[in-house]
Amino acid sequence: MTAQPPAPAVPSPDGPPRRKGSGHRWPSGAPRGGPSRTGRLSRRSLVLSGALLAVVWLVLVFGSALADVDAAHRRAEQTRDDNAALQERLEQGRAEIELMQTDEFLRQQARAYGMGERGERAFALEAGTPLMEPIPPLGISLKPPAARSPLEEWFLLLFG
Repeated sequence: MTAQPPAPAVPSPDGPPRRKGSGHRWPSGAPRGGPSRTGRLSRRSLVLSGALLAVVWLVLVFGSALADVDAAHRRAEQTRDDNAALQERLEQGRAEIELMQTDEFLRQQARAYGMGERGERAFALEAGTPLMEPIPPLGISLKPPAARSPLEEWFLLLFG
C-alpha cells in the first residue's frame, strides 16, 4: 500500500484547524467538535423566554392595579369615616343652636350679665377672688389617707 499524503487543513470557525475527513460524525450528522446546540438559543427557548417575560409583565401590571384599587378603597373608607364624624358634629351644632334659642337658656345668660328678673340682686365675684377647692366625686378623696398604725386600723374596723 502506498502512503497517501495528509489531507490539507481546513480552517474551522469554532476552533483550531481540522483535517478534512478526520472528524468523527455523530449520528445527528454534526461533526465532532462542531457548533454545539447549547451555545445558541433555539426558537423554542426564545418563544418560552418571551412568554415568561410577558407573564411577569402582566403579573406586575395587574399587581400594581390591585394595589391602586386597595389604596382607593382605603381612601374611600377614610372619607366615609370623616363624613360620619362631620355629620355627627353638625347634628351636635344644631342641637346646641336649638338649646340656645330656648327661653331658659336666654334667662340664664341674661342673669350672667346682671339683667335678671325684678327683685333679683346681681351677683358677681370680685376680681382676684381665689378659686374654690374642687368638689370630689362621691367615694373619692382628693387627699391621701393619713398613715395609721395596724392597731388603729383594727379599732376603726371593729368600732367604726
